[in-house]
Amino acid sequence: MLLCNFNVNNLFVRYKFGKTFPGDQGGKSRVTNPNMGYLPLYQKGAFEVFNAEQRKLAALAITQGNTVLPDVVCIQEVESLIALREFNERFLAAAYPYAVVLDSRDLRQIDVGFLSKYPLDSVTTHVDDTAAGKYIFSRDCLEVRLRVKKGLFVTLFINHFKSKLALGANEEARSRERAAANEKRQRQADTVVKLLKARFPGAAFTSDYFAVLGDLNDTPLAPQLSRLCLKSGLMDALAMLPPEERWTHYWKAKNSVSQLDHVLLSPALAGKLKLKGITIERRGIGFRAESKKVDGGYLPKQVRVEAIEGDPDALPIDFQFERFKDVSSRNVASDHCAIFLKFAI
Repeated sequence: MLLCNFNVNNLFVRYKFGKTFPGDQGGKSRVTNPNMGYLPLYQKGAFEVFNAEQRKLAALAITQGNTVLPDVVCIQEVESLIALREFNERFLAAAYPYAVVLDSRDLRQIDVGFLSKYPLDSVTTHVDDTAAGKYIFSRDCLEVRLRVKKGLFVTLFINHFKSKLALGANEEARSRERAAANEKRQRQADTVVKLLKARFPGAAFTSDYFAVLGDLNDTPLAPQLSRLCLKSGLMDALAMLPPEERWTHYWKAKNSVSQLDHVLLSPALAGKLKLKGITIERRGIGFRAESKKVDGGYLPKQVRVEAIEGDPDALPIDFQFERFKDVSSRNVASDHCAIFLKFAI
């Protein structure tokens, strides 16, 4: 089984909005406000993928330059099931017969979902889970049980935790936003641990195949993630790589990279991970600008690898690695890397 996780960065579609809702024969639902409309009929030509050039690069990242086709792709930042189906059909040659996205409560409407060659045994949403009267997962913790073969199931918990982005009018406001975001991210991580313990009690925790994966918006050493990443009994797959090879996200403004994307494996699934079975596809990552020098290339030449935000001991690494042909400072697959894991099941 080849498993991929990828934050595809704003996978949206544009709609040709209608003046009436689909199927309104008499026109009673007609709107007069030119700024309002209804979703169109679900048919070809009624919507188009936003930023097709970026989606071509995303497809290259998911297929490692058209050399592999994962059995399962777990995705973050997808607007809708229509958007995911369009991406699958237009850019992945309809390779995946199974696709799922469930609406969340995210203000930006960027949800989690997946594409799979394997049939679904069950899908469970946690978008309505609450704590102290507040919803825990604004983008869901999507629980998917896949039937890999007869009698063999793999359960995936697909997540996209609360962002660190703070947009307050002043530093005091931004500080409050960051504190609230950290608190929510920790609550999300701790809740995932509780879900795992409830779903796989006792010996099932070590015998069953399951994984937690997605963009957790923080590093493994962040205190907000410690219960999940360090104390849950799961294996951090990327921790098997050298520290300078674990990064999955490029923060252009700070010229730094870090591991915001995670794949945490149950003991049984970790035991099925193949030797040298982890790959991180970075050729879709952009850079700051084209060099004006005669020797060409692109900037920056190096970035800092942060083990934790603001890491004073961040390692400098080369950033002049090979990119896909059409990657530039403006056109990228994502600011995240696709992660691949190969299992002997």
